[in-house]
Amino acid sequence: MTESMGPAMPREVTIAPAFDRSRAYLLDITEEEIVGRPQAPIRNIWDRIRNGFALPALKGPLVAERELWYRQRKDLVAAISQKSRRYLFHIVEAVEKRGLPMELALLPFVESGFEPRALSTAQAVGLWQFIPGTAQRYRLKLNEQYDARRDIVASTDAALDYLEFLHGMFKDWQLAFAAYNWGEEAVLRAIQRNQMRGLPTSYENLVMPEETRYYLPKLMAIRNIVQSPELHGIELPDIDNVPYFMGVAVAVELDAQTVARLAGLSVAEVLALNPSHKSPMISGKGRPALLLPTDRVEEFSARLSALPVNVRKRDEAKALRRAVVGLNVREGKAL
Repeated sequence: MTESMGPAMPREVTIAPAFDRSRAYLLDITEEEIVGRPQAPIRNIWDRIRNGFALPALKGPLVAERELWYRQRKDLVAAISQKSRRYLFHIVEAVEKRGLPMELALLPFVESGFEPRALSTAQAVGLWQFIPGTAQRYRLKLNEQYDARRDIVASTDAALDYLEFLHGMFKDWQLAFAAYNWGEEAVLRAIQRNQMRGLPTSYENLVMPEETRYYLPKLMAIRNIVQSPELHGIELPDIDNVPYFMGVAVAVELDAQTVARLAGLSVAEVLALNPSHKSPMISGKGRPALLLPTDRVEEFSARLSALPVNVRKRDEAKALRRAVVGLNVREGKAL
């Protein structure tokens, strides 16, 4: 069945440095093509992303139109790129470990503008814009306290699982991207309609909604801009190729304001890294690890260890907040 879905994409590839040969099929290439091209020196995360691009640069009027659209909105590109600095390293690591095309790391640019609290009219949520049904299918928990679609780590794993599944189904990344946006059943029906009419079944030949028709061109426009920002008159912010955050297991219940004070961060920064919690408390037993910037973990841990953690149940959070206030007063910091 998959052979009738049209040929795979052209085989012009660039291979990531840490490439898993056993997963070459995910790039639509053969074992012999894994040698790839010489890698550029990695000065920042953008260089690492460029080295991992594996899909051919897509041209055509729809891509050119999207490139122009972004060039005319340089402030928007800059704002989204600044948001991405919190999440890109983690996403790039996850994509690279799976041997996937690095273009996938740019999908949140198109999906959510790297805004983990983004909500679409179709009730899709998070960096990767999962609707409830797909979230349940990929074991992203949704309840009154927690929405894993907004969890940076959990949603990234689920999104890459889904994309791998779609590529396995269609054997073609263009069709996989269309299915990620439109749904695999819709793409299958479009393929079947073309088969019944004797028409080609590749991405460009399918009848699809306008949003889906523009989906791949938008992604490839971003890919082309990242590949050669100077050609588009766009300056990407320098983002170091180092982990931005790390997880800290915290057994006691803390709210965002308390975490911010302990870590020396703004509440906005704490919530940007821990956006999945619906309740005021963002740490405690049974909750995911607390994500904090790597350079704030040591200070947070030291201050947390100085707090009275033997207080129980309802009084625990209040006591911790009072202790933090006292700690800040003793250190002469404004509250």
